[in-house]
Amino acid sequence: MKNYQSNLLKNIFFTLAIPFLIFSCSKEKAMVTRTTYIENGAMYKSVTKEEYLKATALERRFIDQIDGAVNALDILKKNNPQQNYVAILTIDKDPNNKFHNSILIGIAESKNTDIKVDSETEPVPDGKCHICGLKSAYNCISEVEKYMESKNKNSISATITRTDDNCVDIIYH
Repeated sequence: MKNYQSNLLKNIFFTLAIPFLIFSCSKEKAMVTRTTYIENGAMYKSVTKEEYLKATALERRFIDQIDGAVNALDILKKNNPQQNYVAILTIDKDPNNKFHNSILIGIAESKNTDIKVDSETEPVPDGKCHICGLKSAYNCISEVEKYMESKNKNSISATITRTDDNCVDIIYH
């Protein structure tokens, strides 16, 4: 009798637990951009609180990616000052496009400028920004969205580097 009750309890438990697990895991959560601006003096911020709050959803995601990339570059450089790093980010108008809303960080290639082969020419960037202050960052970010609209592009990639003058270069394609 005890064995029967034990099996019955197990069956009831699994009967209730399995649908719960299926329904709790099956809901896809959309990528959400924060709508508040957390102030932290130790971290790099590319825009002011007011600029962030007035930015479009796409601009906010771009700001978040730039800030995250620059902070990651700063930490890597702090841990290994002899090495140069670069961040490549992609952003898509669709916030749920997982492959085009990402940040890659790696070691920057050292370029030998003495010898250049025709096949090694770099593609001309669609735009470049040198950001040394908060106002220049917001202008650059809004220009990227305007560029995407004018060229009817759904996604764009950008290379983020820290410069020797402690500024940030954003080159986008």
